[in-house]
Amino acid sequence: MKVKTHMTFVDPRQKSTDNVDLPARLTALTDELAAMRAERELFREKAVHLDNTVFQMRALLQSGKGFSEILDLHALLEAFMAVCRERYGSISSTVMLLDDLDPDDMFYRVRAYFGVPDTYAGPDGESEETYLFRIPHDHGLIWQLIHQGDVFSVRDMRKAPRFHTAFRKWHLDILRSDVWVPLMRGSKVLGILTLGECEDGSQISEADYAFLQEIAAVAATNVDSTLKYEKNSRILTNLRTLYDVNQQLSNVNDFKQLTIETLASAVEALHAQKANLMLFNTETQRLEIKVVWGNIPKQTRDAINEGRLETKSFALGEGVSGRAAKIRKPIRANDRAKIAQVGRNEVYCILSVPLIYAGELQGVMTLTNKVKPDAEGGTVLDTLARFGEDDEHLMLSLADQAAANLHKARLYTASITDRLTGLFNARHLETRLERLLAQRTPEQVLCLGVTDIDHFKKFNDTYGHKAGDHVLAETARVMRECFPEGSAGSTFRYGGEEFCVLLPNTPIEEAERLLEGYRKRIDESSFLWEGKALKVSVSIGVAGAGAAATPGTQPLFEAADEALFASKSGGRNRLTSKVAGVLRPYVPL
Repeated sequence: MKVKTHMTFVDPRQKSTDNVDLPARLTALTDELAAMRAERELFREKAVHLDNTVFQMRALLQSGKGFSEILDLHALLEAFMAVCRERYGSISSTVMLLDDLDPDDMFYRVRAYFGVPDTYAGPDGESEETYLFRIPHDHGLIWQLIHQGDVFSVRDMRKAPRFHTAFRKWHLDILRSDVWVPLMRGSKVLGILTLGECEDGSQISEADYAFLQEIAAVAATNVDSTLKYEKNSRILTNLRTLYDVNQQLSNVNDFKQLTIETLASAVEALHAQKANLMLFNTETQRLEIKVVWGNIPKQTRDAINEGRLETKSFALGEGVSGRAAKIRKPIRANDRAKIAQVGRNEVYCILSVPLIYAGELQGVMTLTNKVKPDAEGGTVLDTLARFGEDDEHLMLSLADQAAANLHKARLYTASITDRLTGLFNARHLETRLERLLAQRTPEQVLCLGVTDIDHFKKFNDTYGHKAGDHVLAETARVMRECFPEGSAGSTFRYGGEEFCVLLPNTPIEEAERLLEGYRKRIDESSFLWEGKALKVSVSIGVAGAGAAATPGTQPLFEAADEALFASKSGGRNRLTSKVAGVLRPYVPL
C-alpha cells in the first residue's frame, strides 16, 4: 500500500513573520505599559487632588461649623487665624476689620494678631499698641485688588514689597505679611486677613489661594453675624440703660442732684474714666463747668459740684466741648496724637455731645477715656478702648433726656428760688423741713438756724434800697459758701432780711460752731457799693429737733425764732441756742 505524504518546503530566502513582528510588538507593549502607567499616575493625581478637595471641603465645613458656634468676635478671629496658620505654617497673621472710631474717615484696624509685636512706633515716634494700628481706605492699586475679593501677594519672590508707596505711607512692614486675603460679605469688604511667610521661609503657593478665599468667605459670614449680634446686644443694653436712667431721673426736680445723677449715669453706661457737664450761660455766652464725675479725687469733685471751687469756662468753639456746642453736633476724638494734651493726665479719647432743648443750647456733656474692670473689682484705664458709633448714639439719647429733664428742673428750681439772693425761698424751706423731719431717725438731730441782718431798715434808709439789695445778695453769697448745698446743709431766704439754714443729722454743738463761723465772716466782711465799703452784722438763733422733739415744723421754728429774739435783745451780732427749753448764748471755746 502506497502512503502519500505532504511535505512543506520553505524558501530559505523568506523570513519568519513571528521573528519580524517581535521587536515591534515589544515596543508597542512598552508604549502601552508606559501609557497605562501615565494614566495610573494621572488617576492617582486626580485621586490625591480629589482627596485634597474633599479634605478642604470637610475643613471648610468643620471650620464653618466651629466658627458659627463662636459669638465672641475676638475668639472668632483667633480661631480663624489659627486655622489658616496651621494649614500653611505661617509664622504671623493679623485680621483688620472696618473701624467706626473716626466718623469722618474709613479705616481698617487690627482686631487680632499673632507673631507680631505688641507695640509699634507711631507717626510721632510714640509707642502705640498694635490693636490701634490702622490703615485708611483709599483708591490706590492695593485697594482695587482688595475690592476684587481675590487673594494676592504683597511681596515678590525676593520678599520685597510689591506696593512700595503703600508700604512706606502706612508702615505696612508692621504687619509682617506676605499674603492678603479680603474678607468679603457680598460686595462689601468687612476686613482683611494677612498671613506672613511659612515656617521654612517659603511663601504660600498661589495654588492655595483658592482655599484661602473659600475659608475667608466662610469666616466673613460668621464675622458679619457676630458683629451684628454684638451690635444688637449693645443696642439692647443701651435701650435698657435709657429706660433705667429715665425711670431714675423722671421724678428728680432738684437741679444740682439731676445734673450729678445724669453725668454719673453717662459715666457708668459708657465706661468712661471721667466726665463733666457744662451749662451755657446766655449772659456771658460761655460754657461753665457745673458738675464733674468719675475718677476724680473726691475732695476736688465735691468742691466743684458744690460750687466751692471755681472752674474754667469755655467760649463757643473753644476745645472739643466748645466745638460740639458751636456746631450743635457730637464730636468723637479717638486719635491720641490729634488731641491737645493740656492736663497732667493723658487723654486717649473724648466724646462731647451738646444738650439741646426746643432748639436752644443748654450745655454740653463731655466724657474722657475708657475704663475696664480690674482684678480687685474696680476699674483701670483702658488705653485701647475708644468711643464708637454706638457710644455716640447712646450719648445723644442721654443728652436728649438730660436736656428735657434739665429744662424741667430749671423751671422747678426757679419756682423755689429767691431771684435776688439765689437762695431757696420760704415755700421750699417748709417743704424741705417737713421731709427732713419725716425721714429723721430718733437718734438724729435736725438743727434749724435763723439769721437776721441787724438794723437793716436803718441801713436801707441810709444807703438806699439798691445798696440794701446788694448787701442782701452778698450776705446770701457768704451763706452759700459757708453752707454749700449737699454738704453741711441748705440755705433759704425766709423773708426780707431773714435767712435760714437747715442742718440735717447735725448735733447742736456742731450747728452752733458752723453758724458762729458764718456770723464771724459777715462781721469781718465789707461789701463794696459805688465806691463805699458797706458793713453789716447778723444775729442768729438756732434750735434742734432731737429724740423728744414735738412732731411738726412749728415747734422747731418757734424755738429757733425765740433764740434769734434773744440774740437781738442781748445786743445783736451774736448767736443764741435753745436746747431742752433753755436759751444759752454761744460762748466760743
